Amino acid sequence: MSQDKILRTDGNVSRIGAVNAESYDDWASDYDRELANWGYEAPEQAAGLLKGHLPGFDGAAILDCGSGTGLTGAALRAAGARGRLTGLDASESSLETAKQKHVYDRLEHADLNKHLPLEDESVDGILCIGVLTYLEEEAIFREWLRVLRGGGIAVFTSRDDFWQSRGIAEMLNRLELEGRWEALHVSRPMPYLPGHPDFADKVKAIYAVYRKL
Repeated sequence: MSQDKILRTDGNVSRIGAVNAESYDDWASDYDRELANWGYEAPEQAAGLLKGHLPGFDGAAILDCGSGTGLTGAALRAAGARGRLTGLDASESSLETAKQKHVYDRLEHADLNKHLPLEDESVDGILCIGVLTYLEEEAIFREWLRVLRGGGIAVFTSRDDFWQSRGIAEMLNRLELEGRWEALHVSRPMPYLPGHPDFADKVKAIYAVYRKL
């Protein structure tokens, strides 16, 4: 199945945008249904975190970084976000599915391991849910810092097994020591796909909230 290349408990996943886009293209038509069956609530959890930490959430300009089929965008709208919502993703089929939800002001194909097609200091909030696994972490963190306005909030998830093994915690700490941003919330490992037959007990998610200084 297409998701076998991207939902891997051994962590052996590609960080090449085109490779992952092909898998997500194949999965797009069944993605929402299967994720619902597996008890996927990360978009709602993350939207709530952004709402709780971002002043002016209701009218904020928000980037959904790795918007997929639009589940996170729909969760943001349901949480009361009424500002400009931009979705970027490498999967054209997922973007087409997201477009049908009519929640985004802008949807654009983008390789998230490259320069984001956004102006400096152009958004107030960023959500990146279930996507960091496939990205070069420090590069995307620095891109978020570039496009966020001062005081802006980034909410993202990380696989708990990658938090230390990929050095994500150390990268975040280094950027904090540089005075670029500050941690507002880092969760304990939380259920991610609780209904998935293999993933459920082996891979959990850490939810992190950082504010640009």
